Amino acid sequence: MKVLAFSVVILTLLSACGGSDSDDASLAATVNAGADQQVIEKSDFTITAQGSPSGGVFSWQRVSGPIIDGFPAEGAELTITAPDVKKDSELRLRVNYQTLDGQLVSDEVSIQITSNNQLPVAVITQTAPDLPSRYNDTITLSGVESFDVDENGAIDNFVWQQLAGPELSVASLSEQNVSFLHPLLENNSQITWQLTVTDDEGGVASTEKTLTLNKTADVIIANAGDDQHVIEFDLVTLDASQSQVVTSTKQCQWQQLSGEIVTLANQQQCITGFNAPDVDTDNELAFEVEVTDTKGRTNSDTVLIKISPKPLGFINDSGLGECFNNSQKINCASDNFPLQDADVGRDSVANQLDKAGQGDLAFDFTKLNQFADELPDDATVFSCVRDNVTGLIWEVKQPSNSLPPATTSRASSNHYTWYLNNETGILAGSVAGPANQLNSSCPSTTHCGLQAYVDEVNASDYCGGSNWRVPTYIELLGLIDYGKQGQTSLLSNVFFPNQPAVTQLGSLPYWTSQTAVDGTSLSQAYILDMSDANDLAYPKSNTAFVRLVRSPGE
Repeated sequence: MKVLAFSVVILTLLSACGGSDSDDASLAATVNAGADQQVIEKSDFTITAQGSPSGGVFSWQRVSGPIIDGFPAEGAELTITAPDVKKDSELRLRVNYQTLDGQLVSDEVSIQITSNNQLPVAVITQTAPDLPSRYNDTITLSGVESFDVDENGAIDNFVWQQLAGPELSVASLSEQNVSFLHPLLENNSQITWQLTVTDDEGGVASTEKTLTLNKTADVIIANAGDDQHVIEFDLVTLDASQSQVVTSTKQCQWQQLSGEIVTLANQQQCITGFNAPDVDTDNELAFEVEVTDTKGRTNSDTVLIKISPKPLGFINDSGLGECFNNSQKINCASDNFPLQDADVGRDSVANQLDKAGQGDLAFDFTKLNQFADELPDDATVFSCVRDNVTGLIWEVKQPSNSLPPATTSRASSNHYTWYLNNETGILAGSVAGPANQLNSSCPSTTHCGLQAYVDEVNASDYCGGSNWRVPTYIELLGLIDYGKQGQTSLLSNVFFPNQPAVTQLGSLPYWTSQTAVDGTSLSQAYILDMSDANDLAYPKSNTAFVRLVRSPGE
């Protein structure tokens, strides 16, 4: 108890000539909040204050500690219910006493409140599967129905422990639920789990649940693994390690059932393999594994291995079908000049390729109409071309009977400055050529930069797509047929007709989408010259031709 007293003394001095002196001092006020107490949470206790002189007013307030109902309050004696606390706490209360003559004094009392935590209740329920459970069922036990008896309590932690039964694999033992697979069993077996829960005040409680796991009809389950699709010459792995037996160990024996005969690395291992044979067409091999446990019981399973010919890549070859020495054509089998283009890659097996369309050597193009529907190989009117090697769809230009700007938008003779943008804005170094004017290089009324043409083609849903773009260096390079060296153009006139005249710009430069980074500026981009296959870092302010491309399905 701490006493805080404030006394007000009023002295009145009365003096009279020839009279005697007298004084009258009022009594100093005091208050006592009573003795400190120790109580249990949620129990009733009484606080009593005494004040002097009598007749004054008592008022109470909480100074510190847990919130308490009914405060502030008045009265010399109060009965209070101790608040519910999570841990032992101190509640400090102050009483103020005001006397009739206006004096104000205070005192404090300490109430030590002891937490009286009630232990939680652990409850286990089986939520899956529908009973009875069988081999390979996922069994789930839940502790969600566990609860804290305290009104404002909660369960903070769950801990699971397997006390008895077959060995199991469990992902987590500290969640509300625990799940495990019903194992392969030779006899019915019991399994016991214990759940321990802890509440938010540290109270701990546990419970146990025992389940019966049923035996399985087949005590061996052979598993040869998933069917596979591989490419010729691949290393193929046969894996029966996931086969299940009730004994501690197992043995495996592989044999080939069908298909081209291969040599297994070890037929008596659960994991073995072989190199896929050379095939010209899709082939299928079948293998069987027999699994035996230590009691001599067996079970078997099969797996299918589909083997496909090795793909020759997703880029075009050079188009060269002949081999040369330093001065003349030679036999490609010559050891003096090995590994020439005509002797390796797609072009070397062009006669064996199963093409979807047509094209010189390994080139494989299909003509498409304005809706991107396939046309016969001999079609003379078509809007775009699909490269069946890369999957890209290319723009086919319209013929041009005049020079820009007196041309149609897709005329082959139109040429553009390098001006492109992306999601973040205009790309560095872009230069927008002048719009349709006397000396313009295209008929666009926006500008004669590449982006104006890209936007115009996409807006027309040309050839069934709105994702047309300027090709990358590698994409454009894939159209060049080096076997046409010495001709006016290195592009196939059969699939890319209506090409511009070399005399128009002095060569056949076509823009790529890639800026040439020379370390000092971003003012140049790469072009590929379709008249001689040379590449060049070209000023973006210059004009060049363009052939748009798109990827199907985007």
